[in-house]
Amino acid sequence: MTRLAGYTRELASGAGTSADAEQLARAGAAPVFADEELAGARRSPGLQECLEFLEPGDTLLVTSAAILAPTVPQFLRAMSDIAGRGAGFRSLSEPALSARVGVAADPAEVFAALEALRRRLVSLQTQAGMASAASEGRRPGRPTVMTPERIAMAVELRNLGRPVTHIARVLGVSANAVQRALASTPAAEPTQRL
Repeated sequence: MTRLAGYTRELASGAGTSADAEQLARAGAAPVFADEELAGARRSPGLQECLEFLEPGDTLLVTSAAILAPTVPQFLRAMSDIAGRGAGFRSLSEPALSARVGVAADPAEVFAALEALRRRLVSLQTQAGMASAASEGRRPGRPTVMTPERIAMAVELRNLGRPVTHIARVLGVSANAVQRALASTPAAEPTQRL
């Protein structure tokens, strides 16, 4: 007797798994295993429990292949583990990555789906990294060259009526950096020259 088991995990902090679990249940998965907290592939007790539940002929159902593992190599290892148990795999959103026992897939479709999966996983990791940096008060991207001291000097030179190119040359930065810094500071009346 073949069974359809579902698995889901939280892909983004606070996203939860209830919507995926409901979708898997509607697709016929019973039981549905879940990992509620963001976790790496090594700390996924729900996935481990799900894999131990699978028997030959069963199928593991997920809403997206990205749920199975955080990287493509880990996804491929999980697929190998599933196949080693004699079970199949089915993704609702990436049918090309679905694998049934004894059914061959078109390699071109599989490679295209793996590349799309890789891009999605990189995007998820980038979003998680940016959220982590924001929670620690850090801003992603290059640090600005306009330190508070340089901004104060630029404002002083602007108030003396100096052009942006002159200010940039004095400070040793680009004119664009000076313009951005001056745009974010309040304008003062230029000092009259004698």
